[in-house]
Amino acid sequence: MSSPGSVPNSPVAPAVAALVAWSTFVALRIWQIGQGDVGAFVVAGTDWTDASSGLPLIDGPGYDGQFFHRLAVDPFAVAERVAGTVLDSPARYNRIGYPLVSRLLMVTGLRADWALVVVNLVAVAVLGAIGGAIARRAGQHAMWGLVLPLYFGFAFSIARDLAEVVAASAFIAGLWAAHRQRFALAALTLSIAVISRETIVVAVFAIGVVDLVALIRRRRGLEPRDAVWIVPAMVVLTWQVAARDRWGATPLLAGDAGRVRPPGAALVEQLPTLFDPSWIGDGWLRALHVLEVTVLLGVVAWALVRSRRVDAGSPLVPALIGLTVSALIIDVPEGIWLDRNDLRMFADLYVVAMAVLLLTRVRLIIPATVVGLCAALAGLSFLAGV
Repeated sequence: MSSPGSVPNSPVAPAVAALVAWSTFVALRIWQIGQGDVGAFVVAGTDWTDASSGLPLIDGPGYDGQFFHRLAVDPFAVAERVAGTVLDSPARYNRIGYPLVSRLLMVTGLRADWALVVVNLVAVAVLGAIGGAIARRAGQHAMWGLVLPLYFGFAFSIARDLAEVVAASAFIAGLWAAHRQRFALAALTLSIAVISRETIVVAVFAIGVVDLVALIRRRRGLEPRDAVWIVPAMVVLTWQVAARDRWGATPLLAGDAGRVRPPGAALVEQLPTLFDPSWIGDGWLRALHVLEVTVLLGVVAWALVRSRRVDAGSPLVPALIGLTVSALIIDVPEGIWLDRNDLRMFADLYVVAMAVLLLTRVRLIIPATVVGLCAALAGLSFLAGV
């Protein structure tokens, strides 16, 4: 593809562009929604958080950011109430990676509410840099890598201090490092990813299955590449045991928000409702949701078709397949495809699908334009408070 004008053909370019775009969104949201208080991103509710938190409170349950805030303040506390917040479920410890990284940043003196926002902004910059590196490796201009951090589901995650951005950036960093045969770095970053979001455990499991089959069929011994799935698996298991010992519950067994369905059942049941022509009178947010789901499904389907062009042995392909299966079997009581805010749950799937498309040198002019449009409109919807 031709070079976009005089923009440097460096991974730094999409990293800076992503950082500027999402930082602008954050600044506008602090000014318009938070009235200058970044603590509004936490969306702390009176059901779980009290005034001792120092956060702006809303009546009711609030949202998940309040639990990440509590964990960032003291990730290993055993007290029931920390930073004014009580955890609603031990399942929150499954996503300890995001608050742990935020806690590390807090040694600079940043408050937890600021650290959570800054870590997400750094994560989108990392996504841009990795996307740029993948694009350059494929012989394309680095700026095409901007499609990774421009996922429209990130608007909700960044607006409410959620873990998807950190999980996706650590995940694709690990897969790309493994693809480049930098196995120690891959093991480290994938270990961060699997304790940042549970769905990534499925992707690492899929990579492990492929390698185990190779171990058995080829009768080979363990190799450095096997660290890509062995180390993250050990980290997950160790963390589950440690969490049970400290808090008396196994996080992976404590969640009850989601449910497993036969593959594709939720999609088949819910898409007719989503694509019902009556949505035309429901406003632009409904139209945006339809467009976002269409783009997500199209990107994933296209990546699955193109995945056979990826080098044999790359973990990108089993990760893509594992996450696709996971997306087809997971549902939530409200219907995972019917709430546009739930699209954040597919961030890791979108990122690896786009990485496959970048690596296989497809023309991304149209999908990149539509993804950018969706991201801009999603950001505007949160700035408008809708």
